[in-house]
Amino acid sequence: ADSDFTQKPLRIAVERPVHAIDGFATATLVETTIYDFGAISVAFRIPFDGEVSALAALAARLWNNLGLAAAARASVEETVAALGDTITRPELRASAEDFVVFVVDPASCGGAAPTVEAFGAARLAALLRLEDKPLSHEEIADAVQSPLAYGTRDLVLVDWAAAFVVDAEPAATLAVLEHANVQLAELKHLDGELDRGLDQVWTMLNDRSLFRRFRLRANLRLLAELELEGAALFDSVTNALKLFGDQHLARVQRTASRRFRIDDWEQSVSRKLATLGSISERLESRQSQYRSELLEWIIIALIAFEIVQALW
Repeated sequence: ADSDFTQKPLRIAVERPVHAIDGFATATLVETTIYDFGAISVAFRIPFDGEVSALAALAARLWNNLGLAAAARASVEETVAALGDTITRPELRASAEDFVVFVVDPASCGGAAPTVEAFGAARLAALLRLEDKPLSHEEIADAVQSPLAYGTRDLVLVDWAAAFVVDAEPAATLAVLEHANVQLAELKHLDGELDRGLDQVWTMLNDRSLFRRFRLRANLRLLAELELEGAALFDSVTNALKLFGDQHLARVQRTASRRFRIDDWEQSVSRKLATLGSISERLESRQSQYRSELLEWIIIALIAFEIVQALW
């Protein structure tokens, strides 16, 4: 799926310390993906050989795993330090988006077709929800409601916390799922930044101090920078991946977007950008009004000066 990116992400594989998790261990190679819009994704791989049912305990351990989160943050910090001045205004956030993908080789399924019924809906739902306890019928039905398959030997199930993929060559599907998760993280971050920006705007509008007119120009400049940066990031994130030539990957992308509620986040960001634009126009109008009033007072003062000078 890298060929479908507007700007191909940079992927780096580096050896990292092994992390043991409930009888499993991470692979020594950890892949770091750097996107052109500033996001970094870190992928840990945990090899396993056995029945899918053996993954139940591991799935629960992977939910908000502090050890992997700390290792991912250390990897990002090392990557940022290595890139040096090629990164402008680096910002390491306190939170991150976790996502788990269980990948199964279709050869391990024998001659049976990889279907939800073959693996067991309850078992798959528990993996997708990262639970080691039985789920209700409603939760099971919701988790496995949208199975996707291109051929008779593959299967993709996507949920909000994890995905289950049966594919002999899963790289393209994994790239699409990774980008969807990064897109969600960036939209959440942008939404929060716009919230803080709007709070600052309301503070500007409620400013009743004597020097509010003199601060208006600086506030307008800050508002314009926030609006432009937000619009640029929003455009980069939403248009980074175009899957017009592969219908199966496009379905995977749409399913992930629906599960992550990306459309809701995009609408929220769009509304806030529109609000910033509207407020910016009103403040520009107010600034123009101030200039007009100032020019009028200057003209009045000059006329008065001419009259006084003539009488003198």
